[in-house]
Amino acid sequence: MRVALPTAFTRDDTLALKGLAVLLMIMHHVLISDYYDDPSVLRESKFLFDRYRLIVLGKVCVGLFMFVTAYGYSLKNNRSWHYSFSHIKQLLVRYWALLVVFIILGIIAGNQPNVEIVLLNMLGLSSTYSCANWYVYFYIYAMLILPMLVRLIDSYRVFALALSVVLCGIAALILRTDNQWLDIVQQCLFYTPVLTIGCYIARCGLPSIRYQFNIFELILMLVILLVAGCFSRDIGGFCTYTVIIPALAFVLSMLFHYNGTQTIKTCLVFMGSLSLYMWFVHTVFFSIMTRSLFQQSSLWPNSIMLIFLLVFFCSLTVSFLLSRAERVIFRIR
Repeated sequence: MRVALPTAFTRDDTLALKGLAVLLMIMHHVLISDYYDDPSVLRESKFLFDRYRLIVLGKVCVGLFMFVTAYGYSLKNNRSWHYSFSHIKQLLVRYWALLVVFIILGIIAGNQPNVEIVLLNMLGLSSTYSCANWYVYFYIYAMLILPMLVRLIDSYRVFALALSVVLCGIAALILRTDNQWLDIVQQCLFYTPVLTIGCYIARCGLPSIRYQFNIFELILMLVILLVAGCFSRDIGGFCTYTVIIPALAFVLSMLFHYNGTQTIKTCLVFMGSLSLYMWFVHTVFFSIMTRSLFQQSSLWPNSIMLIFLLVFFCSLTVSFLLSRAERVIFRIR
C-alpha cells in the first residue's frame, strides 16, 4: 500500500497534532530539573537517549500549536478582528478560571498571592502559577497578527512567506537578550514564520506531487524529523520548525491512513480535543507556586517513565472532567 501526499489536513489530523503537542509538552516538563523541588529523580533515572536532546524535542510542541492555529484560522470564512478577539476571550476565560484554582492551591501550599505577580500571570508574562502559561501571550499575538498574515499570503503568496522567514529570523536574532520583555518579543517573532507557513499551506496548498509513499519510507522520514527536532530549533536565529513542523504534519497524516495506526490516531485526537485544559492542568505538578502539593505525594516513583504516566493520566482525567463541566455550563446558559 502506498499513500499520496494529501492536499489538505482533516479536522482529525489537526486534533491529532494537538494531541502530540500535549505529549511533547508534558515530556518536556518532566525532564527539566528546574521544575522539581527535588531533582534527584532525574539524576538517578536512566534514559534511552540524551535527556537534553529530549528536552529540545519537547519544544516542537510550540511549533505544532502555532502551525495548527494558523492553519485552522486561515480556513475560516470569517477572519475578522471580531473573530480573533472572540477566540482570545474564550482562551482567557478558561485560563483565568484555572488560574483562580492555581492561586488557591498556591495559598494552600503556603504561597501568598501578590497582586503584581497575579496580573502578570493572567497574561502569561510570569509563569509562577503555570509554567506553560506563556502560551497565553503567544496565542494573543497569533490571533492579532493572523488577519494580516492571511491577507499577505493571499496577495503575495511565496514572496510573503519568504519575507516572513527572512525578516522575522533577522529580528529574532538581533533581539536575543536576557531582558524579559525583549525576550517575549523575540519569541513571538521567532515563531511567526511557523504561523506564516500554516497560513500558506491552508490558503495555497502544495505543488502536486505524484509520488506515493510506502509505510517504510514514512517511518524513516518520521524518525529523521524527530531526530532533527532533537538537535535543531534554529539555525543562525532562523526557526527550523518552519520546515520541520509542516513536514511532520504531512508525514503523520499519511501514516494515519494505514490500518495499524488508527488506534494511535484515535487516542491523539481524543487528547487533542482536551489539549487546552491538558496544556495548563499538568503544570500544577511543576509550577513554583503549586508543585510542593503534588511532587511529594504524586511524583513518588523513582522512574521518569512512571512520573510521566502519572502526570499524563491525572491531567487527562481532570481535563476530561473540566470539558464535561464546561459543556454542562454552556447548556444551562
